[in-house]
Amino acid sequence: MKVRYILALAAVAALLLPEMATAQRAGSIELGAVGNFMLYDDEIGIENAPGIGGRAGLYILPNLSAEVDWTYGEPDLSDPPGYQGRTQVVHELIQARLLYNLWFGENTALLLGGGYTYDNYSTPRRLAARGGGPGGLVGLRYRFSERFSMRLEGIGYYVSADDATEGIARPETFNLGAQAGLSLMLRDRTTTEIVELPAPPPDTIVVEREVEPDLPEGTPTQICLATGENVTVYITPQGDTLVGPRRVSVQNLGPGVAFAGEYAEGRSWFVNDEPVEFEEIEYLRSGGEVSLDCANIMRVGEFGGVPLFANVGSERPFETLYVPVRPGVWQAYQTDLAQVRGN
Repeated sequence: MKVRYILALAAVAALLLPEMATAQRAGSIELGAVGNFMLYDDEIGIENAPGIGGRAGLYILPNLSAEVDWTYGEPDLSDPPGYQGRTQVVHELIQARLLYNLWFGENTALLLGGGYTYDNYSTPRRLAARGGGPGGLVGLRYRFSERFSMRLEGIGYYVSADDATEGIARPETFNLGAQAGLSLMLRDRTTTEIVELPAPPPDTIVVEREVEPDLPEGTPTQICLATGENVTVYITPQGDTLVGPRRVSVQNLGPGVAFAGEYAEGRSWFVNDEPVEFEEIEYLRSGGEVSLDCANIMRVGEFGGVPLFANVGSERPFETLYVPVRPGVWQAYQTDLAQVRGN
């Protein structure tokens, strides 16, 4: 068998190589076996004929490759016998192109290629000289798996006329052909790319802080308690009394609220308007209820469980005593000192 046939069979044997990768990428290599049937221009003087060969390609982008096809055929002469009585010639076709795979399905792609094609008639003959020109390809690829695929293609190429060639002048020709082949994809070695992932965000801690509501508005006012101490309360525009750090309404506190000290309100002697006896002197209720400043009074004794107060600096016997009725409210009791002193 001729050396050229051995090379063609070697291309077919490439399909038996072990799988090297599983995904198409730039740098992948395509090897394949090709069979064609050429439709030669009548100007050449040879019959249409089949050929066989192989191809090799390198993907420079995921869907774009640079490839070379080589096929070998022995077409018959159209008007035998030829030179030295031969009835056939040897035709080697070399096609170099860029090939684009346009995928329109999971396993099917449209093939579009263009490049340079070279004719080589190497057997002695009385034919036009060899030459080359632009060529193109349109076809389909069907992928059986990630490494095996089948290709069906139509090709065409143009060779310009050349009257200056040695021997017989080369006529202008345009040849067509059909190709079919099987391909094996050999992919470049997978490189491991180390990607540094950003550090995970820290755990989110939600801190809830209870915001105290604004304190109710009120006018600060001091009241004098039965203990002889002034305390501050707040009087709202509506007349409500607010007490404590949170300014709670006395009405909201209800009967459970209690101010320090003992008060006359509710006691029988106060309700019945009985006189207050102090140091053997009777004091009678005088006037209405009043407010006092604890800084201006002093505790001088007690009657019926309720403390008695007199003005600061006053001397015994006292003319006026003050009884705490309820927090901040006082009742004056007076006696006739002239009568007391006369006795």
